[in-house]
Amino acid sequence: MKKSFLLLFVLCLPFIAKAQAIDAFINDNDGQYTNIRNAPKGNVVSMIPTSHIVSLCIEKPKNGWWQICGIDDMDENLDEMDSNYLKGSKTGYWIHYSVLAIGTRNYGGETLRLRRSPAKSAPAVYSFSEEIVLMPIDVKGTWVKVKTADGKYTGWIEEEWLCGNPVTNCC
Repeated sequence: MKKSFLLLFVLCLPFIAKAQAIDAFINDNDGQYTNIRNAPKGNVVSMIPTSHIVSLCIEKPKNGWWQICGIDDMDENLDEMDSNYLKGSKTGYWIHYSVLAIGTRNYGGETLRLRRSPAKSAPAVYSFSEEIVLMPIDVKGTWVKVKTADGKYTGWIEEEWLCGNPVTNCC
């Protein structure tokens, strides 16, 4: 019986530990390039011009760093460069949360709340009705931990209220 349970657990582990990916875009106003590293605080293996409009699939947050699981250069004339951004690392590609952004989807003026913990019943730390840009810090289930662009508030928001595309409203 114990062997059967252990075997079932091992077979299900990939599904239990499946990484939660979210979409975000680069929002870096500090210099000409955004660094992509081979590990959190690792070596720079790629640099994306800050003039490019770039959307990323990110996952596996670790101490303020996100692993990149996909990239899309939204500039129409630069599509041939997409695959060149992620070359040269055997340990993955990482980016710091401070240069990432996600817009909110309260296009109808809905009041959204950043919560103290990832639960609808958790107390709100900040409420707003206008569309704003947030920086993603962590993810748990359908909740994303974010920081406001001004750095004043940090809290959890449901992923359904977020848009990681910088050129459309995700409707």
